[in-house]
Formats: sequence, structure tokens, C-alpha cells
Amino acid sequence: MRAIEQVCSIALGKKETEQRLREIGGAGFAVGFEHDGLTYRWEAELEPRVWPGSEGGGALHGEEPPLIRTERIHQGDRGIVERTPESFLLNGHAIPKLDRAQSAISVLKEDPAMAPLYRAFSRCVPLEALEKLPSHGLQMEARFEKLRGDYQSATDIGADFRLPLHHKAELLQELFPEAFAEIEEAFQEAFPTVERLKVQRYHRVDFEGRKEGGGMYNMALSAAESGVDDWIFFYRMSSGMQRYLSFLVHLSFAPRGTVVLIDELESSLGVNCLPAVTRFLLSRAPDLQLILTSHHPYIIEQIPPSHWKIVTRKGSRVRVLDAEKIPAMADERSHLDRFTRLINLPEYEHGVQG
Repeated sequence: MRAIEQVCSIALGKKETEQRLREIGGAGFAVGFEHDGLTYRWEAELEPRVWPGSEGGGALHGEEPPLIRTERIHQGDRGIVERTPESFLLNGHAIPKLDRAQSAISVLKEDPAMAPLYRAFSRCVPLEALEKLPSHGLQMEARFEKLRGDYQSATDIGADFRLPLHHKAELLQELFPEAFAEIEEAFQEAFPTVERLKVQRYHRVDFEGRKEGGGMYNMALSAAESGVDDWIFFYRMSSGMQRYLSFLVHLSFAPRGTVVLIDELESSLGVNCLPAVTRFLLSRAPDLQLILTSHHPYIIEQIPPSHWKIVTRKGSRVRVLDAEKIPAMADERSHLDRFTRLINLPEYEHGVQG
């Protein structure tokens, strides 16, 4: 998952911490993918990086993007980009060498041939987006009014993965209440005692009861529960409630083709909401590519083995195989039995091989 996330980050030209730059320096990768009915292959090699105290004595400051040494991009059998330290070819024609701190996908994102690739990598939901659960959001009233005109549909909001949890929920509630009602209904399926879901605005006040903040306000998801007088704000919800709300808000209206990374799906989810979460994700599976890990028997039973991937690692070489290519997985058995046989395979007998 981290490798997929890293490839997306390089494609979009995102900056990396000094530690991460050290880890990925000199790495290479090749990834094939499909977008809007077209197939692509992107290969890249990164420059080795040096740091204080290493041979070469180079120093890194703050956050920087990795340096691209070579790149090749093909759409089907047609070459789009051929990049080396000496030359840069776009659609077979030489162009001036461009910033090596930017991938060809990032630096040429306005080019008609490259724009679809940039959009494709922009539709990968990073692990942090779903796992970062802030207690509230902070917004300016003028900024919110400006945002009203930026989104024409709930899918437009769902496609903006830069929006934090509470900001996205507020926009859905205010601009597309029917969409927010769908989230509320799905949440109530897992938590039937919840009567209402709402994003509430609140202001800090001074000792005299006057609003502070100069046009700034806080907002937070909150729930009204039967038998409870006060609204339950997000920070007071259980971790399972918080995580399920994050999935619902970020993924209910994510556009078709979005790649979603979820590590340890069952984490923080109790037995009351795990089935609802699993059903929700499976309902979105026809439109999204879900890449998730789990060791929970319930989830293993719900995901067909045809979707399982077997990951092995020897040193720094990682292999990913379809489960159906493993003979021990071919028998007609329960999913859990197959999983039990899987973890007893010789590849996993002694853990990661050196």
C-alpha cells in the first residue's frame, strides 16, 4: 500500500520529507493501469540522494520532491514520453529538458496527452485521508460562500480529496442535502439508536459571550441519539463511529475509477458496525478499486478469494500473486479455511525472508 501511495505521490509531484527521500533514493518502479478505457504503463527511476555525513556531502533542506532520472510512458503500444538524463521526447519529438524534481505526468499535466494520467493519479485516496480523524474543522464564512460555486454535484465534492472530513460533510449537507441524507441513512443502519446526523457550526466566545474569530467558525459532525439530551459531537463518538463516518463521507460519492487504500479494515470497528462497513464497501466495489488488508474472519468470509492477492517479500523484492495461482487455494473450501491454509504455506513459515 505504501508503495502504491508513493508512486501516486511521485506522479503528482508532491514533496517528501528528508527521511522519505533517503528511503526512496535510487528506487525504480513500473506500473500498469487503466483509465477511461485506455491502458498505460509508466516506468521511472529515481536519482540516489545524499545527505549530511554521506559521501558527496549533499544536504537536504525541509521537504523536496524526489529527482527523476529516467521515465517511460506508454499508452497501449504508443510511446508518449521517453526521458533520460540527456534528452526528453514527448510523442516522439524532442523538447527542452524539464525540471527533474517533477515527473513528466506532473510537469506536463496541461498537455492533452498527459492530463488524463494526472487525473488518474489524483483519484488515489491515500491512507491518511481515511485514517486522519480530526475532532472538528475550521472555516471562514467568506471562504465557504466562495466554495458554493465550485461544486455542481455531490460527485464533484466526492472527487476533491483535499477536503478534510468535516469540511466535506458540511458542503454535502448544505449544497446537496439528499446526498447527506444517504450518508445519514447508512450510518443509522450500523447505529440504529442514532436519530439524526448533522454538521454543526459553533463559534468561540469571550468572557462576555461575544463571538471571537473575525468571521471564522468551527464545524463538526454530530449525532442525536435516542435517550440522550445533548448532541454527541464527533470527538465524543466511539472510534468505530468515527471511522465509519470517515468512510461514508469520503467514499459515498467518490467518482468511478477512484483507488482506495485501507489498511486493517477491522481496526476500531466493533461487531455492530463491521458488517455494515463491509456491505457499504462491497456496494461501492463496482465503481471503485478497493485495496484493503484484513485478518478478520468475517471480512475474509465476505471477500471472494478471486479478489485475494498474495504478497511475499524476500529482502527488498516484493511479489504479488493472484490467490488462484497458488495450488493450495484451488480447492473448494470455505474462505476462512483457505486463509488458514494460506498462512501455513512455506512462504510464510518463517516470516519475511532475508
